[in-house]
Amino acid sequence: MKLDNAVAVITGSARNIGRATALELAGLGYHIVLHTRNDEANLQHTIEMVRATGMKCEGIIGPLDSIETIDQIEKVARAIGPCQVLVNNASVRKTKPFLETTLDEWHEVFRINCDAQFLCTQRFLPDMLKANWGRVICLGGLSAHTGAIERAAVVTSKSSVPGLVRALAVEFSESNVTFNCVVPGHIEVERSKDAGARLKHPNFEGKNVPYGQPEDVARVIAMLVGPHSGFVTGQTIHVNGGAFLP
Repeated sequence: MKLDNAVAVITGSARNIGRATALELAGLGYHIVLHTRNDEANLQHTIEMVRATGMKCEGIIGPLDSIETIDQIEKVARAIGPCQVLVNNASVRKTKPFLETTLDEWHEVFRINCDAQFLCTQRFLPDMLKANWGRVICLGGLSAHTGAIERAAVVTSKSSVPGLVRALAVEFSESNVTFNCVVPGHIEVERSKDAGARLKHPNFEGKNVPYGQPEDVARVIAMLVGPHSGFVTGQTIHVNGGAFLP
């Protein structure tokens, strides 16, 4: 079970779903290590919000496709306590016509949406195995299940996430470490300048698509991190208000 001074590492957590998740997990008694690529102002605000709950909180700024950034996250986390929860939330959502997408742009999306999830999970999983308890949550994407216009790299990279959690759930099935994918639907969030346009898909055009809040996703993550979720692993869980029914 959860150890004293247990840490939850949350990537891409300066705001929106990452921030809401940090507050939910702090409420469960986890110290929090946050990460952002470059949003220092929002990161500091989230740190203050988490610390106001009485839990420890630190933040790291840097590109997640850099081993040096992951080294820093690990160093800060270990200074607080054992990492027992990892939430792979960081992602990029580039919007560009397929025929205009360069190989470098394709690889840029994959480095965050796919490679960073692999690197972070590989880095923090040993702590969980040593404790014989842990939770890994990987954030998927609605477009990976519906398709989307001008988002081939995003759709393809996010399609890898359910496969990753299924593979790890089977490989580590006797470890008391669970692996699950949470797929947010349409969520009201503050969007960065390079986040791309909202999801474009013919099935959603002109329809009254339900929008949720970051807390709706964070509460499902908190449920999967909680003590009664040990029999849930390898699953892809959609949080979308019925916008998409798999």
